[in-house]
Amino acid sequence: MKRLFISILVVSFSLHLSAQLFPLSDHYVVNGLAINPAYAGCQDALSATISYRDQWVGFKDSPKSYFLSVHTPVNNDRIGLGLLVEKNSIGIFKETSILGNYAYRMELSDGKLALGLGFGLTVLNTAWNELVAADADDTQLINYPTSSVLPNFSLGAYYYTKKYYIGISMPLLLDYELDKSTGKYKIDGNFSGSNYFLSAGYEVGLSSQVKLLPSLLIKYHLNNTIQIDYTAQVNLKDRIWMGVGYRNKNILVGMLQCQLNYQIRMGYSYDYEFGTIGKYVNGTHEIVFNYVFKFARKVIGPRQF
Repeated sequence: MKRLFISILVVSFSLHLSAQLFPLSDHYVVNGLAINPAYAGCQDALSATISYRDQWVGFKDSPKSYFLSVHTPVNNDRIGLGLLVEKNSIGIFKETSILGNYAYRMELSDGKLALGLGFGLTVLNTAWNELVAADADDTQLINYPTSSVLPNFSLGAYYYTKKYYIGISMPLLLDYELDKSTGKYKIDGNFSGSNYFLSAGYEVGLSSQVKLLPSLLIKYHLNNTIQIDYTAQVNLKDRIWMGVGYRNKNILVGMLQCQLNYQIRMGYSYDYEFGTIGKYVNGTHEIVFNYVFKFARKVIGPRQF
């Protein structure tokens, strides 16, 4: 059953490889640059984040994602610059994107509005030789190239105050389609494979030592149902955050974050699936590590607003 499921995914991805590979993330509040280029510089200091996500543990060739993001404010905090490197894989498909990010921030009402642009390259690698063809002389598999390098870009806007934030973004906006006649990927100009994100969060003070941070992430894709993540985290003394979330695809998420000192934050999350897939997998694990090189704020917390 597990191999059959992955085989079905491989067939579908070979026809249209696009932003479909864009991964899920439970820690989008911490690693905002992964979904929104306007997030660059918002930590008011040079910041680096790495994360790893192992989805559907128990499936061979299941989705795996790696992220590295580095960003910093420059020019009196008006401009934020960032670098995002991400690698996603499923079955014989691997996708690596490297994007530079630029954000311009301006004062607006009680907060700041940032407009962002990401631009770079996406490298698509397909191990066609790992497929077992019914016809050993199948020319399509023999002649298909294993690697393609194509341009990509992201757009986003991010507004944040001391109490709440809201962002809209279109990460890795371009999607690609396999040309069966040449075996090469080409840009699909109708944006049917693009993802659109809306994120928002609000901090509620329950006491001097306890705060509540409810947050929301909505992901829209033209060919899929809307994905909605509902998350609530409890902040204890600005040191420990315990949270629970629900994704509207029968997925329950538990998460824990710890601020070790002013510079270092670590987080872990576990996804439990109630649906059909949940019968065959051991859940999904995600870890995140954030380091701020020069602490600039008087208050520490997992929120970046």
